[in-house]
Amino acid sequence: MKNARFFFDQLNQDYLQIHRKEWDLFWLTHTGQSDDHEAQGAAGLARRTFLADAQRLGQSREHLATVEAAEPFAERDALMTGLRGWVAAFEGNAIGSERAAALLAELIAMDADLFARRQAYKMHHIGVSGRSEEASPAVLRQNLASNPDEASRRSSHDALHGLERWVLENGFLDIVAKRNALARELGYRDFFDYRLRTYSGVSPEQLFEVFDEFERNTRDAHSASLDRLATEYGEESLQPQNLSYRMRGDAAQTTDAYFPFGKALQRWAESFRRLGVSYRGARIQIDLLDRPGKFPTGFCVSPTASYHDDNTGWVPADVRFTSTARPRQAGAGLQGLNVLFHEAGHAAHFSNVALNAPCFSHIFAPSSPAYLEAQAKFFDALPGDPCWIKRYARNAAGEPMPDDMIRARVESNQIFLAYNERRDLVPTYFERALYGMEDGERTVESVLELARSLTQRILGVPHHTGYVLSMPHPIYHDMAVYYQGYLLAKMAASQTRAYLMRSLGYIVDNPAVGPLLAQRCWASGNSLSLDRTLRNLTGEDLNSSYLAAECNRSPEEAWARAQDAIKRTDSAAPPIEAQGDLDASISIVDGAQCIATNEESLPAMYAAFEAWIEGDAWQNRT
Repeated sequence: MKNARFFFDQLNQDYLQIHRKEWDLFWLTHTGQSDDHEAQGAAGLARRTFLADAQRLGQSREHLATVEAAEPFAERDALMTGLRGWVAAFEGNAIGSERAAALLAELIAMDADLFARRQAYKMHHIGVSGRSEEASPAVLRQNLASNPDEASRRSSHDALHGLERWVLENGFLDIVAKRNALARELGYRDFFDYRLRTYSGVSPEQLFEVFDEFERNTRDAHSASLDRLATEYGEESLQPQNLSYRMRGDAAQTTDAYFPFGKALQRWAESFRRLGVSYRGARIQIDLLDRPGKFPTGFCVSPTASYHDDNTGWVPADVRFTSTARPRQAGAGLQGLNVLFHEAGHAAHFSNVALNAPCFSHIFAPSSPAYLEAQAKFFDALPGDPCWIKRYARNAAGEPMPDDMIRARVESNQIFLAYNERRDLVPTYFERALYGMEDGERTVESVLELARSLTQRILGVPHHTGYVLSMPHPIYHDMAVYYQGYLLAKMAASQTRAYLMRSLGYIVDNPAVGPLLAQRCWASGNSLSLDRTLRNLTGEDLNSSYLAAECNRSPEEAWARAQDAIKRTDSAAPPIEAQGDLDASISIVDGAQCIATNEESLPAMYAAFEAWIEGDAWQNRT
């Protein structure tokens, strides 16, 4: 037992140092504060090498067998739990040969090179000013959804398609071929098969049994929404540069005033604390605004994720997350709020893992993408919840959104809900087909045609790629074959909402929600699969029926259900002034600049952030 204890404690400390170094560097390079991609790539390779070490796996198994043979008592049971976590981590990240290790090292170098060149790649479009301007993918997508000028929207569409072609012409096809070579060296059909089995614990056949069923069950509702759009606005509304704008509709555009981005921080913190979410002493950095050189999507990293050290006690998390908001752009307030809630949901998860090793709270195997994203997808749905809107959405005069406006928003969103959820099918069907192609078949044009054909089959939109290769997920190594997790997570979040409504009666501002999720979903970390986590919470395995049912409701039914939920929330939820504490040390940053903290109080932090947003300083720095 003594040798096992020493080995386990040393394992924890060694991994903490390696993990912290990688994610400190990741934060700096991905927020545009450093261009030391070589160092970040080397740190990532060091972490992968550590987790792939066959000797550590063998030693972990030997010590585990010794501990399991000992008489049960508290220290022995805790040590057994921790060693089982490490065995699962090493098994899930194993690299079985020297050739495989060499291929992985080559892939990490290729990945870092592509990332560095992608950061230097500039895109331009015609923005709301009517002039050509540099734009990130987040700005381009928001312009597609909100700009009333079709020529401007087309320029954003062309820029995103230009990025896809650039990716294919600048080394991505070579990376795909080498990923397949790595997977086959490890005994898998291709990289899609390898990554899915090792990261998610399922086969492609099992995954697509779920996805094919969801596609079939939402097909009619989706088709009807496109027919409705074409009838109202003409067939040209289905063209890629028009689709997002027409789907967003007048209802969403008229409600922008009720989601000012300056209030986003306050609305997040107040919502989470009233839900009873605690970050358990975590140190949190939040970088919310888009700027040149910053990663094009929101992300959350935890250089130190929480765990309970058997010797020293609770280790609070160091968690950092971003958004890509442009506060003056139409629709930016709600979009920024959604990303903020999503990443803050990840942060809540990483801050509440309570087992005794850091491997239980990292994002690598055996943590599946679906398990990780389910913790965030539950929260990012809140700003669109009519109960939340009723309580929190206010315009500059402090006036609540009128009921008729809430109804119009609910019904408008419901019409296109099936489309919005089906979009998440495209990247996964694309990646399966991409890795299934022979190397010689994979050309710039054939891959673009693959994206177009899948987008037309799943979304019914011709001559469009769905911008699948403008996303970072298929491109970068640690994110590849990850996107399937988002749709599975949405299914889990829908299932979770249904359970909480049945068991608690309401969700928004319910102080029982946070402690319940912490106990049943977060504390055990990746020692439990998503299925087991859902069984812990709801008594059911994951299934797609709850999300499909949401997609298939009529607008009228959606509004009737919303009215019922609002009544239940208003009658049961504590008053909006109810007290609570996030239990975190929070810093709001813009790169290296600190904008606001909660050192004095949460209200002081809100005020400082809002004043900065309403001022001109953030505009001048970009």
